[in-house]
Amino acid sequence: MNFRHFLPVLAVAVATVLPASADETRTKVVKFERGKSSTVITDKITGRESVVFKLNARDKQFLKVSLRPDNESADFNIYIPGRGPGDEALFTSATGGREYTGQLYKTGDHSISVFLNRAAARRGETAKFDLVISVTDKPPVQEEEKPATGAVPQKVIDDCLKALRENVGHETGMKVIEAKRGENSYIIDVRVDSAEKPWRCYHDGTKCTGTEYQGEG
Repeated sequence: MNFRHFLPVLAVAVATVLPASADETRTKVVKFERGKSSTVITDKITGRESVVFKLNARDKQFLKVSLRPDNESADFNIYIPGRGPGDEALFTSATGGREYTGQLYKTGDHSISVFLNRAAARRGETAKFDLVISVTDKPPVQEEEKPATGAVPQKVIDDCLKALRENVGHETGMKVIEAKRGENSYIIDVRVDSAEKPWRCYHDGTKCTGTEYQGEG
């Protein structure tokens, strides 16, 4: 997985993508078990509901966040201390993908807001999700996918193509250029007519866990 979401200390904050509503927001405080630097939180949102997870972290620490939803319409934003939904976000998964790794530049309570996009919220959809959060003093080690044997099931490819159509549009032509098994997931690379570089999809064997563009922007 490429580390294009790895942000330097003085990175410029990206424009925010707002949850469908700020009126149905739950807030939870994230605490790690003694001696641990990471946690996995399981939760659920429906319609215009959102959850804001408050995490206290220090300047120059490294934050890693990964969202694993069962509904591709789920997204998350990250906000620096003093900001929250409605403000400019440090990171938004709608444009950056469902995994973030970066070095923080303020001390205090950082907010991670999980929500459904506007269309899904209006339809009253539900998303169950795992939110994986870690905070470390040193950069996290990038884990490379190791090759594995065996064919990629057609269902995995179909799920990935469906997820990509949600991102780039149903009228855009697509062609699978590589499908392989990794140690932890399936990896599907797809050529999209409207994009200069390929898109990549990750699948855990049950559902698509994320998509990312392999070019810049």
